[in-house]
Amino acid sequence: MLTRSGWGAIALAGAAFVIGRVFGIVELYVLGVGVLAAVVVAVVTVMRVPPRLVARRLVDPSAVQAGEHARVDLQLANAGSRRSPVLQLWEPVGPTGGATMNLAPLRPKERSTAAYRLPTDRRGVVRVGPMRARRRDVLGLASRSFLVPGSSELLVLPRHTPVRFHLGGSAGRLGDHLRMRAYGQSGSEFHSLREYVVGDDLRRISWKASARSPELIVKETALEGVKRCTVVLDTTVDTDIDADAETGSDADADADEAFERAVSVAASLVTGAAAAALATRFVAPDTDLRGHDVAPITLRWLATVSRGDGRPADLPSLKAGEGMGIVLVVTPSPAGTFAATVRASLGPDDTLVVVATRSSATRRDRFVVDATSEQAFHDGWAQLTGTMSSGLPRSYAVQEPA
Repeated sequence: MLTRSGWGAIALAGAAFVIGRVFGIVELYVLGVGVLAAVVVAVVTVMRVPPRLVARRLVDPSAVQAGEHARVDLQLANAGSRRSPVLQLWEPVGPTGGATMNLAPLRPKERSTAAYRLPTDRRGVVRVGPMRARRRDVLGLASRSFLVPGSSELLVLPRHTPVRFHLGGSAGRLGDHLRMRAYGQSGSEFHSLREYVVGDDLRRISWKASARSPELIVKETALEGVKRCTVVLDTTVDTDIDADAETGSDADADADEAFERAVSVAASLVTGAAAAALATRFVAPDTDLRGHDVAPITLRWLATVSRGDGRPADLPSLKAGEGMGIVLVVTPSPAGTFAATVRASLGPDDTLVVVATRSSATRRDRFVVDATSEQAFHDGWAQLTGTMSSGLPRSYAVQEPA
């Protein structure tokens, strides 16, 4: 309650009383009494009922990609019946920072506005408020703090650039592989009718058309391409990889950096697959997201995920859907335990692509994308698919689910 100046004033008054007593100086007694009276008045002033302030915040926008701009428009109103004093305001922003402001006296029902930018350098949730107001007397001898209720949040999404998914018609190795596999698929979309030849699947005979023809008629189906895309993110801590790496703070920092890169890569793959109208699914230990709004929902989930969440055994089953699919697993190394778990759970119509964020050395996998840096990932993806990465409007990445 008493400030440093207030305690200094009390010490001054005490010294004045002692010296006045020793040397018989009445003026020092008067000085001491005056100083003590000032301290008492200061304490009584700040102990009065605090003003009724109402704070309203508008975070614009409510969700941004890391590195983009966001701000808070703050409105303070005096909801009391008395004029508010001069106040020093401090608004906590995130776990470490804050914004400092001075509020001039407000008449009853009067409002005051202010604005400041929010930090968006890292993904996560930036919490704003509640505000702390401090009231001081004119001489600065005493102060009192109180909270102004209310808070807001800003969701910072991971950095990402959606990649192109033109797999079946691309000139890359992955596109060639998928086209070759498509020739072995029976297809599900009707294309035409033709006469039966020896070796055709009897299940494809159209009995209705055959009844009007002297020959058996079979249904010809269209050649199918990739219909499904599943993005799998490794959020576990692979002890085998950590044992091979150097120990200490440098190794931890390297692992954290690789995980942040993995989160950004997963966001790029999910938004790219959804934009390509693929049946997109996002999977992580204890997490299975799919549906029409899978891209914005996944981005919000990725904004708060932490390294070490879940175990490989908690991974949901990947065998779902019909037709050709592609499974993209984002993991530190193709030789890790998580990659082996995904590899063992694939369906017969799935093609595995490993996106490695720490080590791209491979053992068994045919398709591996080096993601040890952001540029390496985009170059590797373009080389694998025969396409060039292309950014989409960022409004798509942060749109609200329908």
